[in-house]
Amino acid sequence: MAITSYAGAISDTVWTTDKAQITSGSNALTFQVKLAGKPTSDATHFLYNDGTVTNSVPLVIPHQTKIDVYVGVGNQVTITGANGSCTEIGTASSANAGVYN
Repeated sequence: MAITSYAGAISDTVWTTDKAQITSGSNALTFQVKLAGKPTSDATHFLYNDGTVTNSVPLVIPHQTKIDVYVGVGNQVTITGANGSCTEIGTASSANAGVYN
């Protein structure tokens, strides 16, 4: 499987693996996941929220940081900020294992 990497800001990018590795450069980044994939299939719901799924509370990635986060296959990733990169990691099926169709 090819590894897909993105540089800079991205918006509503459909993810094909279960995790992401985010690396920030000289600026902080924000990272959010819309739950467009199964079982939710609702892009108005956010993975990172304040307890209400429709309230977006993005992760803040400090400058000069590398972290791995859960995304989920089929969900949409948005990253704001410059000087960063994001790489799809993990497998394409593990996040959907056992999910009811």
